[in-house]
Amino acid sequence: MPLNKLVDSGQAIQPPPDVQRTDMSLDVLGRFVCSTWDEAVNNGGAPFDAIVIGAGMFGGYCAEKIYRFGAANNLRVLVLDAGPFLVATHVQNLPRAGINVPNPLFPANDPGVARELVWGIPWRSNVDCVGQAYCVGGKSLFWGGWCPRLLADDLVDWPPTVAAYLDQNYARLEAQTGVDVTTDFIQGPLYGLVKSRISQVIQSHSVPNLDTVQDPPLAVQGQSPASGLFGFDKFSSVTLLIDAVREAATQADAQRRLFVVPNVHVVRLVTQNGSVAGIQASVNGKEKFLPITQHCAVILALGTIESTRLALASFPTSNNPAEERMGRNLISHVRSNIYLRVRRSALDSANVLPLLVQTGAVLVRGSMPQGKFHIQITASADAGFNSDALLFSMVPDIDQLDMLLKSQRAGWISFAFRGVSQMHGDRTAPVPNASGRWINLSPFESDEFGVPRAYVQFATTGDEDSLANAMDTAILALANHLANGNAADLEIVSQGRDALGTTYHEAGTLWMGADATSSVTDVNGRSHHVDNAFCTDQSLFVTVGSVNPTLTGLTLSQKVAQAVVARATGSAPPP
Repeated sequence: MPLNKLVDSGQAIQPPPDVQRTDMSLDVLGRFVCSTWDEAVNNGGAPFDAIVIGAGMFGGYCAEKIYRFGAANNLRVLVLDAGPFLVATHVQNLPRAGINVPNPLFPANDPGVARELVWGIPWRSNVDCVGQAYCVGGKSLFWGGWCPRLLADDLVDWPPTVAAYLDQNYARLEAQTGVDVTTDFIQGPLYGLVKSRISQVIQSHSVPNLDTVQDPPLAVQGQSPASGLFGFDKFSSVTLLIDAVREAATQADAQRRLFVVPNVHVVRLVTQNGSVAGIQASVNGKEKFLPITQHCAVILALGTIESTRLALASFPTSNNPAEERMGRNLISHVRSNIYLRVRRSALDSANVLPLLVQTGAVLVRGSMPQGKFHIQITASADAGFNSDALLFSMVPDIDQLDMLLKSQRAGWISFAFRGVSQMHGDRTAPVPNASGRWINLSPFESDEFGVPRAYVQFATTGDEDSLANAMDTAILALANHLANGNAADLEIVSQGRDALGTTYHEAGTLWMGADATSSVTDVNGRSHHVDNAFCTDQSLFVTVGSVNPTLTGLTLSQKVAQAVVARATGSAPPP
């Protein structure tokens, strides 16, 4: 039987704290983390120094860093997110709570109501998509956790100062996410055996185009970072944002330096004299307008597609497609999934594995003249042939854990090979065009607020298809070597390629550069043409190689935060 909808009584909750009580729970975390629009903007305090639009992976991290870096100057930060508060950590740090990611669908078939509680697809496209997680924390609550660096040759086209900054700061962000100690989460005989076997294949050049095998760069901290402290578990920026919010909440609202306001859909940014002068928003269905001073930095953090849409809908643009750069250079990845199993006796001919082998994982990098690819490999002896059955899972009951481990009695080792291959951006072709990849404003459809939806055109080139096909060939050849070339010891369970709109790796459409005539934002993510507008998500990327963009995006978010603080305090920004 469905529950009845709650109705606003118009009466304040007494006595304090004013935590909403539902039929099932108390909304403690939502209330303790988030504020209302009026609490944040109508409290008599000083104007905000920074407003971050989007509380996902990069917006949440950037906001927390502006708050921390700006403490000595008492900088005030406002975070606006279009969704509600959902949970306070990555969903895989929780027991099985039933909080899931929906299957992809064609965007024009979006039902217009949230799927799996918080997911929607605000744009239109020519391919299937999963969409956005409309909640505080965004996709940082759901992401896969693989967190490799861009390599030096991936950064050749980036501004040299930005490439140097990434190289100098990757280690700091690897420590933040738990990537720096690669074997505190994945370790043991299966991991060691798989890495050793793949190393032998690569060193003997038995499979073309494979370069290296590495420890898995997973954003999970399995051990305590210092005595007496809990490990960070699987990384989500929402954890950092919440901690900063609760620290800020010790001050009265007029003096408080950090607010998170949920359920705020930013409709448009109003620009005047080359700066953002105001924010038009819908707050729980009510129209609001927030005046902005030129001193205040407005930071787009809605994800590549929606940040690009908001910029195109709000900022001055050229009527000549040959001159307008926003929306060009759309980059993503081609991603394949190959699931298979190798007979245990073939993989482990020396019989070094114990019966309860648990889970192993490694990262394999490969390359061709057409570009790079990498393969995320997981392995386990799960009796259900699911290599991820014990990966990224919380099993709080020791008896259940014993049962799961003892079920690993199958004579097979299950593998998941997730291949990700590079796509190359195009920063010169005008938008729209018939054969490329790009984002623009749809001339055919507006959203419920009257703003044109984004249209996202995905396509691959012949070279990109050849690279992805070579990657798949390498995966199957590598699996064949793990089975010692014996077809009877290898079984392909399934093989497929994801739709281009389902990777969450879109990037590049507001790319960075020192030259305002050949880029959209400067080396600190600041718009070349709107003085107080910044961006802090993957749309800043110049290239993306073949790796998950999270580590690079977080490092850039730190750089953007430093630049915003420098602008507010009159000091020098990062080079």
